Amino acid sequence: MKKKIKTKKKLLVSMVGLFAIICMINPIKSNAALQANKNPGVRAKIGEWLPQIRKMEATGGTLGLTDDTINESTLTSTTKNDLDIHMQKNTEYGAMAILSASAYGNQNKINDGETTTGNKTGIYIKLNKELVSAGKIEYNTVFPKVNAKYKDSYDEQYVRKVGDAITETKGWHDSKNFEWINRNDTSTLLRAYSDSIFSYYGIGNNEAQSETYHTKAQFYTRACIVIGNDF
Repeated sequence: MKKKIKTKKKLLVSMVGLFAIICMINPIKSNAALQANKNPGVRAKIGEWLPQIRKMEATGGTLGLTDDTINESTLTSTTKNDLDIHMQKNTEYGAMAILSASAYGNQNKINDGETTTGNKTGIYIKLNKELVSAGKIEYNTVFPKVNAKYKDSYDEQYVRKVGDAITETKGWHDSKNFEWINRNDTSTLLRAYSDSIFSYYGIGNNEAQSETYHTKAQFYTRACIVIGNDF
């Protein structure tokens, strides 16, 4: 009986060793998407970020799906795959910011490079003028037909959206809140502006500055992934 057990152990060890060798010779291929964490990241214009992030879900994209294409105009998916990845909206950034200051997060002021929980389980924050998908009801030249679920649309005068962390968080953690979008142009919104996760920058009085800051200049952003079948 002992001899049989010993033989089985040797066989098991041999099988494990063989599997390891096979994996070394022909490793199992996988596709994965990683959070940027402390990396400085890359920058792009809003007209580039919106489609690029959506295409992470498409065939051959970062998420490794094999049966999906993205409509170039609306950025909607042709396949129902219970997965949705898109550029962060203003309300999604706001939810992250508010949770960071709650009992579930880091209630101290978050400095550049720190996380929303105060440890590595949280979301790393770079105070670098972070772009969100939000602005005028029509983006004009910047993807005006993008499906409404991929942007937070505001009219000429700001009307609060639940969770957007604009009016309800003014002054939190020494935030500086600059002018809101109040003209009919192609502007959008920057968050994590001026040394605080709660700071924002809408639009200035200078036409050239607003055009540069919101449609031509390149900024950082985040991708949000929604898992489920209700979208």
